[in-house]
Amino acid sequence: MIVLKGLEELRERYPKPVVTIGNFDGVHLGHQALFALATKHAQEAGGASLAMTFEPHPMRVLRPAVNLPLITPLEQKLKLIEAAGIQVAICVRFDEYFARLSADDFVDKLLVRRMGVTEVVVGYDFAFGRKGLGDIDLLKAKGQSRGFSVSVVGPVMVDGLPVSSTRVRQAVRAGNLEAARHLLGRNYQIAGRVVTGQGRGARLLGFPTANLRVEDELLPGNGVYAVLMENEQGDLVQGVTNIGQNPTFDDGGLNVETHLLDFAGDLYSRHIILHFVERLRPEKRFATPGELAAQIKEDIAQARQILLPWQQGRLKIQ
Repeated sequence: MIVLKGLEELRERYPKPVVTIGNFDGVHLGHQALFALATKHAQEAGGASLAMTFEPHPMRVLRPAVNLPLITPLEQKLKLIEAAGIQVAICVRFDEYFARLSADDFVDKLLVRRMGVTEVVVGYDFAFGRKGLGDIDLLKAKGQSRGFSVSVVGPVMVDGLPVSSTRVRQAVRAGNLEAARHLLGRNYQIAGRVVTGQGRGARLLGFPTANLRVEDELLPGNGVYAVLMENEQGDLVQGVTNIGQNPTFDDGGLNVETHLLDFAGDLYSRHIILHFVERLRPEKRFATPGELAAQIKEDIAQARQILLPWQQGRLKIQ
């Protein structure tokens, strides 16, 4: 996939471009439906499929006080968009100047003059232009006058409600990984680099852990999880991850640490991905390190049962 980091890199016209537009945070099933239709129509027309997204997320500019955590950092989002079959991704810089662009100028100057679109694929709730005043009716009217078609994808329903980034955030924060998986079409994941921890895992508890400096903004709620760790070579290793403040030791700060099952390698400074499969229990304070170690043994036994079909490939992590 070709990635353009800004409109200034859009220096050529792609053949018969079919473009879908959105923030695509999470790249959930609703977003995937847009990519599938854009890709299908581009193939049928002998053209190119494009996805236009925005960096930073518009909420960071328009309502910074909300402090909205991203489900997928940009690089992960781009990988998922590429996996969906899109040929060109355009990361439009969203700033105060771009936010003032009128709906008419968004279509006329950007979609028509700069991109020469033949079709625009959008979701049922799509809005664009200054203050979101552009709607689907306006887009269709502009398409009729400027010579491009508009395809609208309806809501993708899960459990009787439309899939949305808000629902994904709620599920992940609650530690409801099954609900998140149903909305995303894959296991929720976070990534980061392994750093030096307190050393208590191996020394006091007998269970060494990989401590993660997390790149992602949205973490599952505090608790203990069955996970699959993916290393830089793409290998999968079973693990048990604790997210929280380590109340038994009164650490205070938030930690993400993973004990890997049947693993004897050195991961320090390595970049890893954690695929969250199921929440085992909430985080809790234990009276002694020995009581915590006994609970970890139970967590490991439970995680092995849960993770076996994923490890064997009978269930897909993505």
